[in-house]
Amino acid sequence: MVTLSTFLLLASNQNKKPRHRYIGFIITGVEKGFSRSAVNKAIREETLKIFGKKTEDFGLKLIRFNGKEGMIHCFHIYKTEAIHILQSINKIGKENVRIKTVGTSGTIKSLNKKSFKGKLER
Repeated sequence: MVTLSTFLLLASNQNKKPRHRYIGFIITGVEKGFSRSAVNKAIREETLKIFGKKTEDFGLKLIRFNGKEGMIHCFHIYKTEAIHILQSINKIGKENVRIKTVGTSGTIKSLNKKSFKGKLER
């Protein structure tokens, strides 16, 4: 399912290089932190479930993660879909969770600075 705005962006940007977007998120609803691999798996599964595509098609990568907070990379034309994927995740492993997005930026440094006060490390 591709939104109209994404379709129009795809049509107008066919020969252009995709720009990068970074989306910050916080996992709520649990006390313990999660492993990077568990979060990656949840993102992959949700992407397949909702869109029937692989994460690579959207440019989705978990860039930084500390157990409860993190940031993902996506291509600018899929920013809305990437946010939808994150907010649709309600289970990581066997734990019920809720993921709240906290910001979007074109650079890792500025997202880290404005959304995480510079504390989110690799």
